[in-house]
Amino acid sequence: MMAALALSLAFIHVSASAANLSDQDRKFLSVYEKVHAALTIDDLDGAKAAVPELGKAGADLAKSSSLKDARAAFEKLSDQAIKASKGQPGYYVVHCPMLKKDWLQTSKTVSNPYGGKGMLTCGEIKG
Repeated sequence: MMAALALSLAFIHVSASAANLSDQDRKFLSVYEKVHAALTIDDLDGAKAAVPELGKAGADLAKSSSLKDARAAFEKLSDQAIKASKGQPGYYVVHCPMLKKDWLQTSKTVSNPYGGKGMLTCGEIKG
């Protein structure tokens, strides 16, 4: 019973904090998460399919002809996502020491979009 109450209170806290995000930031972070998921499995088409929802911010990724290009464009999106989520619970900044790249994710399980399937778990949560 106490665990259920604690879980409910935690959910309310996260929901209330998420309300601090603007609608634009919430939408951006949602689409960013789709792109992140696609890149972790080396799915260029999936990553490109999500970016039209980002408008101008996703233009470079939309033009990508390779995973390498898409990941370079994703790096810029990651900078924006990290800034947008600052101070919000449920978002984790992760760093890949091998590739020297940062990204944002909503899970504590490392899922590296820069290394894809070959380096899926390479990374450390920074905050």
